[in-house]
Amino acid sequence: MDRPKMIDWNGTVLKGWVEVGGVPKEVFADRETIHRHAPGFSDALTWEIDRFRDEIFEKLMPHFRSGEC
Repeated sequence: MDRPKMIDWNGTVLKGWVEVGGVPKEVFADRETIHRHAPGFSDALTWEIDRFRDEIFEKLMPHFRSGEC
């Protein structure tokens, strides 16, 4: 994949890239999505999302790959 592997949290949206069916796709998750789909982060604060963004992104992978996002 020739896309950046960086995961970014801008205080509102977590974004990064995943491969779905061999195709790179930019994905986004707002705080509500994080709270709903990232186990262990059901009430995460902004600083927690920023600090643990890589872990949260990994926990969101099933959601991203499901096509719901």
